[in-house]
Amino acid sequence: MTYADPASFYSPADPLLAMGAPERVNYATGVLLQAEDFRDEQTYHRARLAKALANALGHGTLAGLAVRAPEAEDNELHLRVEPGLALDRHGRLIELGEAWCTRLSRWFAAQTTPMLRSAMHKKPRTALPLAVVADLFLSQADCARGKTPSFAQGPFDALDALVPARLAELPNLDLVLRAEGPPAPLPAPHNYWPEASASADDRLAAVLGSYGLGHGEGIDGGLEPLEEHVEGRDPGAVLLARVAIPVTLADGAAPAVRPVLDLSRRVLVDNAIRPFIYLAGKWLGAAPRTVPVREP
Repeated sequence: MTYADPASFYSPADPLLAMGAPERVNYATGVLLQAEDFRDEQTYHRARLAKALANALGHGTLAGLAVRAPEAEDNELHLRVEPGLALDRHGRLIELGEAWCTRLSRWFAAQTTPMLRSAMHKKPRTALPLAVVADLFLSQADCARGKTPSFAQGPFDALDALVPARLAELPNLDLVLRAEGPPAPLPAPHNYWPEASASADDRLAAVLGSYGLGHGEGIDGGLEPLEEHVEGRDPGAVLLARVAIPVTLADGAAPAVRPVLDLSRRVLVDNAIRPFIYLAGKWLGAAPRTVPVREP
């Protein structure tokens, strides 16, 4: 479930994710500049911006990205994500410039029976009598674009080596089965940041205690997963919605029996569990569109 072209993922890892203490390139006349110097210069500015955004705004949906449930009588079960913008836990802006769609029926068919069985939930854990539950996450993928000649890198000897000409920052959408068993994990039940009307002492206490939250120890500590993140997946990804897919399965069915899609019921989509960033007084110049939080 990747919006970016999987064939273009032959690109270097994002250096922003493994950056230590900030260092600026020290330019001087006569110094020979290498590709590493330009990369470090770019990473410095990206990292400073990401640090500022993550600490000023947190993470979550900034605008758009509503997940829409399949229409009634849609046997292919088209799940749709509207265009929008989010801030991931690394502080990177991720933009989905056009609507994205997948057919849940085909995604369901590609899953193994044990995984589907482990992600099944019944009432009251879900509003459906029986459903396979999955969460939709958004993250960033750096994708190689174009080719340009370069000197060969590593233990190679070639005059016609090529490297990507550009690295496109593209959104990556991942529908992850909640196989932890009921109840499926949810994000923190409330925002711990104090309201604007809180006392000055409460606001100051929040500022004093907020540095490095969710990170490992040290300035280059990695991200620690939150409640909603799945083990082995990107802990910087942003949760968009929980999707409950109606299925049928006989009581006492053997472990090898596969659940079957129940097309007589609608897929449920819950956008309300996502983290989002809301700033009071923001001026848009036009009224926001009306979008349901839960469907149907």
